[in-house]
Amino acid sequence: MAKFQLADGARDASGGPSRLLRAARREAAGEDWRVIAACQSVDPELFFPISAAGKCLEEVAEAKRVCARCLVRAECLTFAQRTGQAHGIWGGLTEEERIRVRRSRRREPAARYSAAAGLQAI
Repeated sequence: MAKFQLADGARDASGGPSRLLRAARREAAGEDWRVIAACQSVDPELFFPISAAGKCLEEVAEAKRVCARCLVRAECLTFAQRTGQAHGIWGGLTEEERIRVRRSRRREPAARYSAAAGLQAI
């Protein structure tokens, strides 16, 4: 598996890798985006909490911190959505968050059509 090091000055305002560095790393990884995923060095169980309460909330927060620094977060989320991953944290989102995103995307076209037709949502 390829290991990448951040060069000095190759960080964006949030402290993460710059957009150009992310693109270069994704291109180097080719089709298999997973080889450069930040979660490769973390226990996979962290991304599959058994509940949404108590200590599991701390695990969710830790998993999201790993995702936040990941170069292929968007690819991970797209994979989860495309393959219907029902459990776990993918691309920095929990199951519930992915459901909300999916529902909001379904409502967007209807809302745009209604607005174009001069209808109001009730």
